Amino acid sequence: MKLKHCLIALFLGVGALQAQEKVNGRWLDNNLTIWIENDQIRTKGELYYCIADTSRGTCIQNLSSGFELKLYDAQGKLIYEGFASGRRRGVKLPKAYPQAREVELKAFKPWVINKSNAVKIHQDKAIEVKYKVK
Repeated sequence: MKLKHCLIALFLGVGALQAQEKVNGRWLDNNLTIWIENDQIRTKGELYYCIADTSRGTCIQNLSSGFELKLYDAQGKLIYEGFASGRRRGVKLPKAYPQAREVELKAFKPWVINKSNAVKIHQDKAIEVKYKVK
């Protein structure tokens, strides 16, 4: 039974590498993005996210990236600007922002880090996402 589980894990691990390719000695994957998992900006000032592989439609638990975070109101005025290290899957803002209408997240660098092995996975450009607050 353990062998069966090991084979399944190995198969899933090999499948995870298919979205990445090695180009000029570095890993490249342009299918990565930031997904919002739980938006509580208006009520608690919290935002939970993950780095996801769009080709598989799933969050990748061991990937991390620091990013800038900007909040805008309904008129498009900037109401908060900060950053997140990416070490956690959430951001706690200084307060709730009931007037927030849009969030912009932009990675600091055009790569993410695989926390399991410290390997950089590059993208052609830094991940950038705009999200309508719910």
